[in-house]
Amino acid sequence: MKLTDINEWVCGKCNCEPCRCDSVVEKWSSKYKKSIDCSNPKGFSQKAHCAGKKKKKTNELKIVKPDSVDTKGLKRSQMPQIHKDDYNEFIDYLKDNGAEFTKQTMPAKQLKATQGEFSDKGVMKQIDKQLRGEARKPVIASQDNFIIDGHHRWLVAWNTGDTVDVFKVNMDADKLLKLVKEFPKTTYKDIYTEELYDFDKDAPMKSTVAVPGYGTMSVDGLMQNLVQSVTELLGKMKQGTDGMRFADYELNSNKVLTTKLSALIKALDDLQAIRKQGGARSRNIQKEQEEEQLPIDTDKVFRYIQQLESGQNIKPQDADLMRRGIQSLESTRQTLNPQAILQLLTILT
Repeated sequence: MKLTDINEWVCGKCNCEPCRCDSVVEKWSSKYKKSIDCSNPKGFSQKAHCAGKKKKKTNELKIVKPDSVDTKGLKRSQMPQIHKDDYNEFIDYLKDNGAEFTKQTMPAKQLKATQGEFSDKGVMKQIDKQLRGEARKPVIASQDNFIIDGHHRWLVAWNTGDTVDVFKVNMDADKLLKLVKEFPKTTYKDIYTEELYDFDKDAPMKSTVAVPGYGTMSVDGLMQNLVQSVTELLGKMKQGTDGMRFADYELNSNKVLTTKLSALIKALDDLQAIRKQGGARSRNIQKEQEEEQLPIDTDKVFRYIQQLESGQNIKPQDADLMRRGIQSLESTRQTLNPQAILQLLTILT
């Protein structure tokens, strides 16, 4: 397929209709390319050019973060977080409390950060979404141009020189921030405890977890992978010395298993943290079964010894020995496994 006008386009490797813009080879002058306004491209050709330019820029992007002195300097843990499921309710809440919105498109460079910390994982998530062509949720900003919600979306656009859609609120940053913090469903998290790479509220165990150095896997897929790997490792260990040496290498040198296990435990902890926050996101997360300790009730043991003594089932001196034995098991000077003995005695009584 050829498109010929003042500029010549040749569709190279694409055999489908319509031609994909990332497979179009353009033959334009440098002067013409520079004249294209990618914030308002005209026609298919210019849109294809701008899409390709944006994709290339994002792929090669090295994120530069603003200096904290150029922000309000709030820590990530001090910034209120609004989940996308609560966004409409949040907007209604702001309106009920006197907020008026104007939706506009602004160059990202005209906005300023409120927080002084940024999560690398949060930035990567936004870049991935952009490469997949997902629509970006508007950021919320105060009338003095400070971002209140959407810092990582803004940061990617700030680095690419792009524009962002903004809900501008008729309040200064301090007043608006105070109001947002009073929203009942506001949550907080610090930069070091970002939640799962990609949370699936409908099937939480299908949520994506990032395994450092090994890419991403679903939580249940990672769990199955670990069980299979450990089973194979145990099989090798049963083969003797060579198997033991292999296990030592896998656990202490290779560290694949330990890295995956750490990622899994972190993901499971993240799921439980989301469950404890409550709300729509938490409904399908099962509570982990808490291991119940077997009971220890020494008073009950002493009463039982007293009953045996009063009924003349045991001699008084034997009863005293039993009491002293129980008391010694409770003390710090212990032998054997007093915990197990006390549990057994409690169950028997």
